[in-house]
Parts: sequence; C-alpha cells; structure tokens
Amino acid sequence: GLRRGYGLAMEESAACGATPPSLQLGWLPPGADPLTPLRAAARSSLLVAPPAAPLAPYGQLAEQQRLTVLLPLQRGSSLDGLPQLRGADALWPIVPARSLEADRLAEALLADGHRRVMVVRDQSAESRALSDRFVASFNNGRGVVIGPNGEPISVDGDDRAAIDQLLSDVDWYRPPALVVLTGPGSSLARSVREARWPQDVLLAWPFRPDKPLTGAQLGIDPLSRGEGWQAFAQRFERRWGYGPGLVESAGYDTGLIAALAAVPAAGRPGWDLHWFNSKARPLPLCSALKQRRLGESVRPLGAASRIDLGAGVSPTAQLRLSRT
Repeated sequence: GLRRGYGLAMEESAACGATPPSLQLGWLPPGADPLTPLRAAARSSLLVAPPAAPLAPYGQLAEQQRLTVLLPLQRGSSLDGLPQLRGADALWPIVPARSLEADRLAEALLADGHRRVMVVRDQSAESRALSDRFVASFNNGRGVVIGPNGEPISVDGDDRAAIDQLLSDVDWYRPPALVVLTGPGSSLARSVREARWPQDVLLAWPFRPDKPLTGAQLGIDPLSRGEGWQAFAQRFERRWGYGPGLVESAGYDTGLIAALAAVPAAGRPGWDLHWFNSKARPLPLCSALKQRRLGESVRPLGAASRIDLGAGVSPTAQLRLSRT
C-alpha cells in the first residue's frame, strides 16, 4: 500500500513533466540499525524510513551522511522525544501523531457537554502516553477525570477481577462517559465490549467502533485527512481498484515530498527540504513543481495530512468522529 501510494505520486509527477526520483528498495528487519546496509547501497540523498523506525539511529545516520529522512508511518510515543534527538533537524514525520487522536477525542467529549469522565487504559507504554495526552488536553478544556484516584486506571483486559472492579467503579462514580484508551484488537477492548455497562454511560474510543453496542459509543476515524484527500482517493481507486487507507495516503504524501525534492532549482538540488514552507498555500502537484523550478518555497496539497509538517514535528489533519 505504501509503495502504491508513492508510485501514484511518481506517475503524476511524470505527467506534470518532471523526472521522478529513482527508487531503490532495501528491506530491514523491524528495529534494525540502517547504517550498515545503507553504506553498501548507492549514495542517497533522501531516505524513506520503514514503519516504526528506531529514531536515534536514523537521526545519527542523517547527521553523519547528510541525509534527509522521511518517516512515513511514525505515529506513536517515539515521536514525543524526537525534537531533542541528535539529527532531528533532518527527520520529517509524514503522518499525524496518535496524540492528535487524544486531542480530538477530548475536544469532542467537551463539545458534547461531557466534562466529567473516567479513563481506563491498557498496560502498554503507548496507551500510557495516549492517556497522559488525553488528560492534559481534557484538563485544558476544563474537564475533570474522575475515579478512585482521579487519574486513568490501568487494567489488564484478561484479568477478570480487574474488569469486575472497573464495572463496580463505573457503577459507583456514574461518569457520563468512560474513555477506553487502547487498541481496537486488545484484550481490554474486547472485555469492555463484552461487559454490561449502565445504559447512560457513553463509551469513548481512540478508534472507530467496529460494531454497535446497547449503549452509545463515540470514536475517532483512524483515517487522517488533508485537503487533497478526496481527489487522491478517487485517483487511487481508479488506478488500483480499491479505496486507500492511511498507509496508501502516507505513501502518496511521501511521494509528493520526494518528487518536489528531486527538482533542482537555483543550481542546487532540494534534498535538504529548505524549499519547503509549512505556512504556504497548499498547491496541487503540477503547480507545486512549477513553483519549485522557479526556486520558490512550496507546500504540496496533502492526502494523509495538511502537510504543515517540519523537521522533528508531525503534521496535523482533519480527524472525523464516528458515533454508534
């Protein structure tokens, strides 16, 4: 999916009269240090890192090799310390961080008038980071997290006694909403879906609820969108025969940046992304390529995000709500 999205951007840049950058693929095991295999490859100027890349080695690599590194599918808690890493000024996240989902969920609950909520999370580091972000955002909007300790409750979804205690706590505190910060396939999500909650308690998730329950649910559509999403989705489906998701749109936005970076302007290539302007009016690819040839700063029209990104900083996007 990532390569199909990327390839569509290359095809469109060629149709605009540009020469797409060459693509060399190398496969790395998850978490592998990229230095050794990259030294054995042809010299590159722009590197597209694999999903969930270990950021410290890539930052050092970018600094040592004078590379620009795009992070097409880096979304989790590893981004929290990215700005402080060595070489962070050459690491560019392409899709919004998951913290944006926590902010959007807090915003939606407050807008619906739910100013008192209970928060439960699983025991993973990712869930802890997401719950910390949600609480900060919810508190900033003058919301209050209630419960035994007034903070998120860590629960093992396979621990029947812990689930029973959570049911008892909800029955005692009667929150208008129970915010469940976990992944859609986790044991905690499964146990919460199977439990019987008071009819008036809203279940809020950081993902789209996959099936209706007896009570109301609020979730976040995981598909982040930029201004160029609709047109991209139509073109992608015509090209590949299915509707794209986050991975495909991340590949497309990565391709947009690569195609624009490949354009030489003012006698120098743009691999360092100094030509990128996160505050510029977003332009369709052909218009952006034309501006690049003139040596102008540009920002392309993104599909997965608004492409208002920066080195060490994730972009923002529109996140739609999902209700059942």
